[in-house]
Amino acid sequence: MTGHNYTSTSEDTVAAALHAGVDIDCGNFYQTKAKSALANHTIVEADIDLALIRAFNVLIRLGYFDPPEQQPYRNLTVADIDTAEARQLALQSSQESMVLLKNVNHALPLNLDQLTNKKIALIGPSINATVLMQGSYHGRAPFLIDPITAFKAITTGII
Repeated sequence: MTGHNYTSTSEDTVAAALHAGVDIDCGNFYQTKAKSALANHTIVEADIDLALIRAFNVLIRLGYFDPPEQQPYRNLTVADIDTAEARQLALQSSQESMVLLKNVNHALPLNLDQLTNKKIALIGPSINATVLMQGSYHGRAPFLIDPITAFKAITTGII
């Protein structure tokens, strides 16, 4: 509402989000605004019911209400974090999830041999980001490499 100006009222924002399938609010927006959206009929009880049904279906499918002994993830400890296997899976996931939106004149992948004595601009708000790359659901990363550092390492032959 305030950042994207997609809606102009809190009630319209609640309605747009619920109708788009956003069943869970990680903050307290739904908690503080849904009541007024319900009161002025921007949403109806069925909208809330549907969001709750979908949210609880996910919890049930994930075994949230099953006995602890049936949940293998409840047996994980700190020793299971940042393992070689986990790092390999993280690398594979990041490599397989990259998306190229437009490859004008087949510019990618870059041929490092053709970059000698060339200037390249790395542009964007996250080009030297590390903390931003993690989002808000994370523990302490063992290391972070921002795009500029990675590019410099590749072009100087460090990697």
